[in-house]
Amino acid sequence: MKIGFDAKRALNNGSGLGNYSRNLLNALMQNFPNEEYLLFAPKAKEEFFNQLTGQFKIALPETNLQKSFHPLWRSVGIKHDLQKHRIDIYHGLSNEIPFSTQHSTFSTLVTIHDLIFLKHAEQYPFVDRQVYKLKTKYATKHADKIIAVSNETKNDLMEFYGVTEEKIEVIYPLVDSAFQKSEIRNWKSDLNLPKKYILNVGSFFPRKNQRTLIEAFDLIKDKVEEDFVLVGGSGNMQREIERLIAEKNLQERVKILSNVSNEDLPTIYRGASVFVFPSLYEGFGMPIVEALFSKMPVITTKGGCFEEAGGKDSLYINPNSAEEIANAILKVVNDEKLKAQMIENGFAHAQTMTGKIIAEKTMNVYKTL
Repeated sequence: MKIGFDAKRALNNGSGLGNYSRNLLNALMQNFPNEEYLLFAPKAKEEFFNQLTGQFKIALPETNLQKSFHPLWRSVGIKHDLQKHRIDIYHGLSNEIPFSTQHSTFSTLVTIHDLIFLKHAEQYPFVDRQVYKLKTKYATKHADKIIAVSNETKNDLMEFYGVTEEKIEVIYPLVDSAFQKSEIRNWKSDLNLPKKYILNVGSFFPRKNQRTLIEAFDLIKDKVEEDFVLVGGSGNMQREIERLIAEKNLQERVKILSNVSNEDLPTIYRGASVFVFPSLYEGFGMPIVEALFSKMPVITTKGGCFEEAGGKDSLYINPNSAEEIANAILKVVNDEKLKAQMIENGFAHAQTMTGKIIAEKTMNVYKTL
């Protein structure tokens, strides 16, 4: 098969959807090297292309007009290039496909990660929300098949866009291969982390719920040896979280790390005593799986995609209850037997989301198309 991909984020984005795209592409190449993979993007940064392994081909806008108006090329004009390359399938890796693909000679597939722009609209500027609504509505209506990254996202698609269940295939996103490596560098000296710490990873948005997490830590700060580490590089809540830390005189016990590299993140996970993730909404909850691969006990939100990601042996809490979060942390850090069980069974659950398994499920969707 000749498979084309919307590789804008794979070749230009260092986190989030860029990581998802590169991880999937590498898994497909590793497990199905005999297929032909074409990456369509308005431009390509060498640092991200070098993170791909295998014989990928890149297709960029060819004319000066296309290069100057590359958003229009990517949304409309790209159809000509897709047909010229005689692709069999076009996979939109991040919630959208070109508007011009109706009645094409190729099949279309789109991965929908979440509908946060609908469920937490306050997080997005008005114009961005309208663009996301337009693109997602078109993709869900006109794509031949949809991959949802969780059952939570699948249910949202059925509720908000009326997508039939038969059109959706649930395939979890891949954790970065860095989390599966055995070697650990000297993170203590390089990152100046506490000897023992509780960890949270996530951007500073209201739905990530770090405020309640700080309040929970304040309740138990005198009952645990661990300090608290927050890892996050974006979002509009960081200053508010910093003010809360100061109000509770926790500056010596709480550390914020921003702009952490993908190479450093696995070692930060592995140095923690427990990972706590009381988010209010996610499309999947990738940090949970990253923690499980890092052999960390996980405390996270009850229900939805959180239990899909965390498996049956993580601890689940009401994210709006600082007391419940605090008690769960105490339960884990004070019970070595429970902690060991959570680590062992959580790591086993993570093995159901390896590159080989996810690549095989994705390739099966391509074959049905």
